[in-house]
Amino acid sequence: MENHEFEIFVRRCRDNLLHTARVYVGDPAEAEDIVQDTLLKLFAMRHTLERYRSLDALASTIVKHQAIDLLRHRERHPSTAIDKIPLSSEEQPNERIDELLTALSKLPPKQQLILRMKHIEGMECEDIANIVQMSIDAVYQNLSRARRAILKQFKTEQNERA
Repeated sequence: MENHEFEIFVRRCRDNLLHTARVYVGDPAEAEDIVQDTLLKLFAMRHTLERYRSLDALASTIVKHQAIDLLRHRERHPSTAIDKIPLSSEEQPNERIDELLTALSKLPPKQQLILRMKHIEGMECEDIANIVQMSIDAVYQNLSRARRAILKQFKTEQNERA
């Protein structure tokens, strides 16, 4: 792949890659870093990219794996994880989404990842189990705990307003 072809590819797929990374990690700056790293890897491979059937699928897979690696790193090194600050009301007019992001950010990293993969990415639990390397029962258990924690958070906030 020539440099100008690679530039066209980047312009075409960059927004989708950013969206995918943001779904996994939540933080726009971290999502941007993941996409930049992915594009650097692809650029280094540009002369051998013709052997892949779908560059979009390859790029998306690299983004997902880097996001999962980042979340695993956060889980192993919680002192280095930056607390996720919800978007301000100026940036996010929908208050319920802001509340959901806040509740989601309070979950343990593994529960965040599993919940995002299931409900935002629309992945099947079997696929999630393979990606996060846990049993399907553990995936269901983490989903259940995450949902209960978010529901509890919403109820607490609702009671505080009343």
